[in-house]
Amino acid sequence: MKKLMITCVLLSSAAVSFAQSNTTAPATTAPQAEQAAANRPMMNAEQMAKRRAGMDVKQYGLTAEQAPKVEAVELEFCQAMQKYRAAGQQPNQGQMGNLTARRDGKMKEIMTPEQYAKFEAGRNKERMAPQGPANAAQAAPKN
Repeated sequence: MKKLMITCVLLSSAAVSFAQSNTTAPATTAPQAEQAAANRPMMNAEQMAKRRAGMDVKQYGLTAEQAPKVEAVELEFCQAMQKYRAAGQQPNQGQMGNLTARRDGKMKEIMTPEQYAKFEAGRNKERMAPQGPANAAQAAPKN
């Protein structure tokens, strides 16, 4: 009986400790996030492609055979984007559409229909999300 009480006390104190340590940190404000991003070194096209391909492997369940092909497609896309940035530009809507359509077409050839459906759904979800403070005001509910 005494061992049972000691065990219960230890378990409850462990649960309290876990609950207290598992609190979330306060969210960063937009200026803090912008400052953190400005202090972070910019990834080159190869690093960005490797990062994106790694996320694609996990998110869409790519095989070992598909992974290097997807990384090559992501590298091509990232290099094209890097050319615009190096020139101090952002691609216009038409150029971005062309780059994205070319990448998506290649992904469709590499992925299974199920994987591509997830890929497409994820990309559509990203497009629908508000981007930055300017769009946040537009997305806010109006009273």
